[in-house]
Amino acid sequence: MRSERPVPLDKLERDQMHQITGAATANAKAARDTLATAKDFLVTAQQGVAEGRYLPAVSNYHEAARLAITAVATSRGRRFSNLAGSHEAVVDYAVGVGLTDANGHAMLDQLRELRHQVNYPADLIQPTERDVRRIGEMVEALVDAVTDRLNPPAKPKRIPPPPR
Repeated sequence: MRSERPVPLDKLERDQMHQITGAATANAKAARDTLATAKDFLVTAQQGVAEGRYLPAVSNYHEAARLAITAVATSRGRRFSNLAGSHEAVVDYAVGVGLTDANGHAMLDQLRELRHQVNYPADLIQPTERDVRRIGEMVEALVDAVTDRLNPPAKPKRIPPPPR
């Protein structure tokens, strides 16, 4: 992990992201679609944990978190560029837009590194059930926070005045 992390939001948006050319309504729909995919990965990860398949669960939790954060960027009219360090940028973006704090950033970064070890093994690793469940709780909270952000509660309907 580089020492200058998390990277400030303005630097991330300048160096690791690009503007989406689309209407706000199209961006909002794309964000909701991305969030739906994140939720699918979350369910798959939870099933993996229930079945004791922790390595695929780690990858699925990572995808759920990455896509949930990407959904927020999409709703703001931004996309992550396909550059080296883009997964780090996603983790840093979560802090920049207030989805998580420094502790959550550290956990997301650990998940990113663990997912890299799972998908590109130099050594065989076996995360513990406790670690994977802890990761799962953090990712579930992140997906819930993104869901709340992208789907604010409906405005209460005004009650019309009584007839005269």
